[in-house]
Amino acid sequence: MGSVVIISSGSQPARTEDNNQFLQITLKSELTAMEQNSTDTWSSDSEEEIFWADGFSSMEQHHLDNMSQYVRSHQRSTNTKLFSFLALLNTYNPESYLQMSECQKVLGPPDLIHGGPPFEDRMEPFTILIRTSTEPPGYVSIYPESADIALEVMAYFGHSRSSIMMRLMSSLCGDEPQTDTMMFLKDLLTKREMGTKGKEKFSRLVQDICDNENPHKAVSVLEMASDKLRQYYVLLQTLSRLYLLNVEIKDYKMAKRWAKIAIERAPNNSFVADTLGQVHKNCLMRSNGNQRQILNMAREAWMAFKDVARKAEGEEGPEMEDESGAIHISTIFNNRGYFGLIQVAKIAFEKLRHSNPNPQQVLNAEIQNLREEVEAKFDFFEDYLTYSLPGKTSLEPPYFWKDVVVCYEHYTGEAAADSISFPGLLECLNRGHFVSRGRRSGFEEDEETVSDLEEICNDLKTTYEGNVTDEKAAERYILSNIILSNKISISSALSPLRELQTILSTFLDTRVGKRGPEFYLLVLLLFWPEEHTEAEEEDEEEEEEDDEEEGEEEEQPATTASDSDYQTWEDDDGYDDQETEGESAQPPPGIMFEPDLQKQITFMEKAFEEGYAKYLRGRYLVPLFFLGKGSGLSKWIHKSRLDAIIEEMVNAEFAYQESALPISLNIRKKRKINELWRTGEVWRIPDIQDILLPVMIEPTLTGWEKEGCRVFVYVGGRKIQATTEFGPIGPTHRPTVSYLGFTIKGPVVFK
Repeated sequence: MGSVVIISSGSQPARTEDNNQFLQITLKSELTAMEQNSTDTWSSDSEEEIFWADGFSSMEQHHLDNMSQYVRSHQRSTNTKLFSFLALLNTYNPESYLQMSECQKVLGPPDLIHGGPPFEDRMEPFTILIRTSTEPPGYVSIYPESADIALEVMAYFGHSRSSIMMRLMSSLCGDEPQTDTMMFLKDLLTKREMGTKGKEKFSRLVQDICDNENPHKAVSVLEMASDKLRQYYVLLQTLSRLYLLNVEIKDYKMAKRWAKIAIERAPNNSFVADTLGQVHKNCLMRSNGNQRQILNMAREAWMAFKDVARKAEGEEGPEMEDESGAIHISTIFNNRGYFGLIQVAKIAFEKLRHSNPNPQQVLNAEIQNLREEVEAKFDFFEDYLTYSLPGKTSLEPPYFWKDVVVCYEHYTGEAAADSISFPGLLECLNRGHFVSRGRRSGFEEDEETVSDLEEICNDLKTTYEGNVTDEKAAERYILSNIILSNKISISSALSPLRELQTILSTFLDTRVGKRGPEFYLLVLLLFWPEEHTEAEEEDEEEEEEDDEEEGEEEEQPATTASDSDYQTWEDDDGYDDQETEGESAQPPPGIMFEPDLQKQITFMEKAFEEGYAKYLRGRYLVPLFFLGKGSGLSKWIHKSRLDAIIEEMVNAEFAYQESALPISLNIRKKRKINELWRTGEVWRIPDIQDILLPVMIEPTLTGWEKEGCRVFVYVGGRKIQATTEFGPIGPTHRPTVSYLGFTIKGPVVFK
């Protein structure tokens, strides 16, 4: 008895926009009892038959019957060959096509211009399933809802995916191939779709060839593609990954070979170089070798990732494409070199720890060799993950920060959570929250208490006072005060705002414009103008008039009055117990000038470009603080306070679903939080509106031309430039209300 194919109309949603159901094939190797009964009359030498199950109209079944019968009897005809090409392309990329000239090339002579029949006649009986464009050069494709069926029918009659793909490349990738076609073919073999746990290991086509045929067929296709489409080195990377990840053909030697060939074709591309590092790392991870073998494999992997990091440092963003010195262009900084070094160091440590003989002696030597490098990479990722995200609502995978932390603690013996670096202090207030990177990485962590933050603040004050010329010590001390003031506004550990201003001002007139963006962020936070109510402004005017009258009666040198004022606030023993939110942000007596905030913003942007722009390009810059309704230090709202409000609201919304699995519930919460940020609903939450101070903005001369354009922000009776996070809002010259935040690059307006 011949083979049987049961083909039915599936219930999956269509891939086309009209939401029609597309036809789904189910191949069955065995027949049900009912189907067996219907075939009892077949003879042993009967030909294969295709049964069209319920769901197809009689017209559809007629066309499908014609197609299948034609393919059965015309396996080698040129129109069957062309139709199989289109079926493969449109199954895996509904937007793909072939140009009419390519179709005529496959069909061969006689062409229409030489007296041959029209294209539609030559493609019968497939014509009804084909769509063509009327305008030159003419594009030909199959309706997406029919492509899957066509490809399965082709496979049933012996035209496998791998054989179709190889014939397609042989036919159309010779001399002067069409650029679009080459791109389609490359994407079919290399474009990985996003799954529930990240990107799939391979493209759908490569995976289907592995599953429905065998991995060796996929290797043959990729080898041919890497020869026919030589400009696409990603094909070589895919070959390497196939040998690395497919259990049926796993071969580290072949994986390394193809990774090295890829590097030869793209010697300056860090992403290509990363493939070799991943192969070496995988070898190390799977190894059960002795100490010497582990060390040798670790060094090979280490050197491979050092090469990735070196090449990534030489790459520039698209804006530098025409500049000399840029050896490769990349829209994002490739962090895989740095992260690969962290992973290799971590794996090597953990393997050597359980090795013999004398594991501790070997470990001590390895720690001595790598500790400085590990600390540098930890510092990099602290900055990288504190100041930016992959996207506004996307995050690094949970293992990312976990590997960095574990490696750091292996080699230093210090807890990463105890970091008091500038980004470490900023992270303090995130700890314990649902969106904190520690929680997402699976670490047990609690919120920092007031006493914890007070202790940090006092320790940093002691450190600063031990060396008052240390700029970094001063920055951390000042930031610890701002962090603590976000937790509590009254504390003996809080220093007066004017004292902090005085400390920072000692650095303002040295190395002007040549400090890090963190320094200029603090300048903006400490000296940002206060917003006064009308009543406060009237009181100030009365005080100024009284001062003028006193000055006429009692003439004293200005320096004496200034010194007196300075001593008054500094020597007041009870001042530390006052609320910092009641202080004015105006510069204290003793500071002879008020910083030009616009100039400080320019310095900050320049410092960002020189220090962080290369590494954070293509990423979303996280707002670190928002302008709130308080005064003094208390007017700065750390982003964690917004996150806490959002988390509480989302928890309340999902409270009735507590019986659900924790993992699925967390996923839904993340989606809801992301939706609130993505749609801008966060700015309409009453509790957030209660703590943030609205600011008036208006366009600069550049207007609302693009996302991230310049606007003027009205603050303290003056206008200061900022960038916008939102896109164009149309031409207007009227001020609008928004909220003001600060990233590591400068002030940003949120709408």
